[in-house]
Amino acid sequence: DRLDARCRAFLWTGDDKCNGSQCLLKWEDVCTSKDCGGLGVKNLEDQNHCLLMKFVHKLHDPTPLPWKTWFLHHTASMDDSFLCRLINAELHRYRSLTSVRIGDGQLTSFWHDKWILGTTLAQAFPALYSHCTRTSDMVGVVLTRGLVPYLRPRLTRVAREELNILQNCVQVSPLSDRTDQRFLDDLAHSPFTTQGAYRSLHINGERHPDAARIWATRLPGKVKFFGWLLLLGRLNTRANLLHKNIRRRDEANCELCQGVLETDEHIFVHCSQAAAVWSRLGISLTPSAHKMPWFIGCSLPLPDPARADAALVLLWQLWKARNAKIFDQLDLPPAEIIRRAAKDLDVWCFRYKRTSHHVRAWRDYFLSCC
Repeated sequence: DRLDARCRAFLWTGDDKCNGSQCLLKWEDVCTSKDCGGLGVKNLEDQNHCLLMKFVHKLHDPTPLPWKTWFLHHTASMDDSFLCRLINAELHRYRSLTSVRIGDGQLTSFWHDKWILGTTLAQAFPALYSHCTRTSDMVGVVLTRGLVPYLRPRLTRVAREELNILQNCVQVSPLSDRTDQRFLDDLAHSPFTTQGAYRSLHINGERHPDAARIWATRLPGKVKFFGWLLLLGRLNTRANLLHKNIRRRDEANCELCQGVLETDEHIFVHCSQAAAVWSRLGISLTPSAHKMPWFIGCSLPLPDPARADAALVLLWQLWKARNAKIFDQLDLPPAEIIRRAAKDLDVWCFRYKRTSHHVRAWRDYFLSCC
């Protein structure tokens, strides 16, 4: 897929060597939040829009600033300037993300800001809006002078009906002496910030509970990233390389099981090396169970809080053993793979603090099976 030239990224499993683990993903997936199954990388284009919207927000803020006074004073003579074009380009996006608690109505657009009915009046009353002669006036001006002077002399039947509804609606939103207050359109109605605006732009993603569980573990980032790639089926197994036309079919077999296509399920479930590890640990895996490590070893009398972490470490070591076989011609025995997983849990135990005794229980069980 096509990536922004400044944002090309090759995503790795975290191994010191290349080990065939280079994996290129769609930039949209990379920029999706971790809770929605992405990597949580900032989209620089959206981030830039949010920074520019902060500038627009300051123009809508009543706080007097010297640069704002100068800008508003020279706006009429700067219509074709880069600054004015920039503000006009971001104004619609800014209004789509914010709503207004009306005060004196001096900084709120009557037709284009969301200050009543939860949407803009231009969208709520399209027929009446098409009859309006001046669409840029503020709420305070329109409510003071009345709406009729801004409309064409003859209205259609639909426009008259919308006018009656709108006049009834604005009666419940009288003006006051306080200044208009603008908020982001989220559940908390928080004040406008660059971070909040970016979150609002990406708020519609569907939550991915399995990915959230992977990222919730307290393992190092390289292991969580490996688990995320495994969950999405994006590990560069030989089957994936075959699918990308990087390898031929006769080069896509498992290094240990001749004639068997090396898929991720084969590496972690059916391969002779993986099967020996699970057998030694007393764990039986069903197909696709390797993508949900929190279900691995449920029959063992070991604490649940560290189950996903311990199983993910085992999967990580199986992947490293596969890479050692391919790139170093090193055939690790099952006991050594389990021993390395136990060593990882021992090294990373400090990450768990109050639940470290759960991790030690899994570490001790791994050592007992070596």
